[in-house]
Amino acid sequence: MWKYLLEKEFKQFFRDPGLPRMALMFPVLMMLVFPFAVSMEIRNINLAVVDSDRSEESSRLLERCTSSGYFRLVAFCGSPEEAMRLMNENKADAIITIASDFSREIGNGSGFPVGIKVNTVNGTRGSIASQYLQNCIMMYLQDRNSREAGSSVQSAASAPAAQSVSAGPAINVSEKYYFNTHLDYKLFMIPALIVIGITMITAFLPSLNIVSEKETGTIEQINVTPVGKSAFIICKMIPYWAIAFFVLTACLLIAWAVFGYVCRGNVLWLYLYTTLDIIVMAGLGLLISNYSSNAQQAMFVIWFFAVIFMLMSGIFTPIASMPGWAQAITYLNPMRYYADAMRSVFLKGSSPLDIWYDAAGLASIGAAMVCWAIASYRKSS
Repeated sequence: MWKYLLEKEFKQFFRDPGLPRMALMFPVLMMLVFPFAVSMEIRNINLAVVDSDRSEESSRLLERCTSSGYFRLVAFCGSPEEAMRLMNENKADAIITIASDFSREIGNGSGFPVGIKVNTVNGTRGSIASQYLQNCIMMYLQDRNSREAGSSVQSAASAPAAQSVSAGPAINVSEKYYFNTHLDYKLFMIPALIVIGITMITAFLPSLNIVSEKETGTIEQINVTPVGKSAFIICKMIPYWAIAFFVLTACLLIAWAVFGYVCRGNVLWLYLYTTLDIIVMAGLGLLISNYSSNAQQAMFVIWFFAVIFMLMSGIFTPIASMPGWAQAITYLNPMRYYADAMRSVFLKGSSPLDIWYDAAGLASIGAAMVCWAIASYRKSS
């Protein structure tokens, strides 16, 4: 029985000449056009501090950084290794390291022993965070030079910035960029575009599946057969796994052939998380199809959910920059987990042990969607 159901679904897909072409052309055009057309604004940069000096001067420097409004102090670490662990876990976007002889060297003008490390998985966010930190350091030096000179607030404000900075010690900034060495924004967007392409394909096509059979009347022939609801829904989902795997493979080949990007982690993990995402989105599409009376209704409903999922997934704007209520809603968004997993595996080489929470989120939502789709399918035998 399963064999014939699957044969029916694949024949039904290829019988429509537009669907195979859309499944092929949509990811190709998306991968070749969209990486060049996106930007973002940076806010709420998580800052970890390694302060080995713990002096009044180091406190003033940190106060200048946190009072800028761009940074959110998340941890005081006892060692650089502890700070890097937070960065690897995506709990810190930038690290500022203050050496133990900071106050002494800045006092005698012999140097400025401060280090900056930035997470550049997102090259744009990382480079802007680095610039923000450098600007905060320059402003701290201006304030310190003004205090030492004993000048008034008015004279300090009217003095040229370059003149104030030149009175302080020379700064030689040496930066290290992790995971995206060249701050290439396209590298950051490629995994996100793969997520969008697979989600759109596996959400829209299933949503039109059952409702199209309702419109043509073939669903009544299935309803009078002994085919169970579970077998019927699962066989509806399986073809979209094959389609999604084809889309994922095509996108990875385009990323390698056109942009020169390769996955740093095990490619099998990409297929694992794609499988979980397919369960979620195909289940949602079939669920909407069960409740829809015609194709137009199903299309509008799935489009509504797809837009909300994309805008609140962290693909285009960081989730940390969203209001608190919006961040809470994103935990119900399957694309949040799928996008995080794809970027972690593709850019950082993470394993499922590192991002187990993404698998747990997708599995939980997927189980709920599939069970609801099976329960809501009204079959009369």
